[in-house]
Amino acid sequence: MGIDKETLILEVARKHFVQRGYAATRMQDIADEAGANKALLHYYFRSKEKLYHEITVRILDTIIPRFAQALTIDGTFWERLEAMLSSYISLLQEQPDIPFFIMSEVSQKQERFIEELKKRSQYFPALQGFVMSMHQEMEAGKIRTIPPIHLMLNIMGMTVFPFLAKPFLTTVFGVADEDFSELMGERKD
Repeated sequence: MGIDKETLILEVARKHFVQRGYAATRMQDIADEAGANKALLHYYFRSKEKLYHEITVRILDTIIPRFAQALTIDGTFWERLEAMLSSYISLLQEQPDIPFFIMSEVSQKQERFIEELKKRSQYFPALQGFVMSMHQEMEAGKIRTIPPIHLMLNIMGMTVFPFLAKPFLTTVFGVADEDFSELMGERKD
């Protein structure tokens, strides 16, 4: 049995919003590709804004709990770091459009994005606990002392940027899709 029409609309809309951005995406284009009429889109989501918001919510509800779960495993700082990186890269391999969508969301609707993040504040202690363990490792001399925000930026940059740079890697370096997947597996290690 195929996916239901609402799910199909969400998948098509997500693709359009990622590829074109909010402003250039038209409800008619989504309806056409999903094999639906605009009335059906409006039945499910009422407006382009609500459809876009639903996609944002679903993406955040996929990323944040998974990220928090990886940060709260039992284990050493290094084991938690490894779990977080592995989880994050796996998620991006499964859904490589997420970084593009988030970049679009942050650049076009930053205030709303921040509000959506705040709604998930129950997950913030996982990150705060990880930062505390980072401080403990620094104080014990086990890792170099740097502001924790720099380590978090390094982690995000080293995991997210390759997915954003994939078009560059495939064009300039001739990295095929299957090679990119292998490359990301190596980065995980």
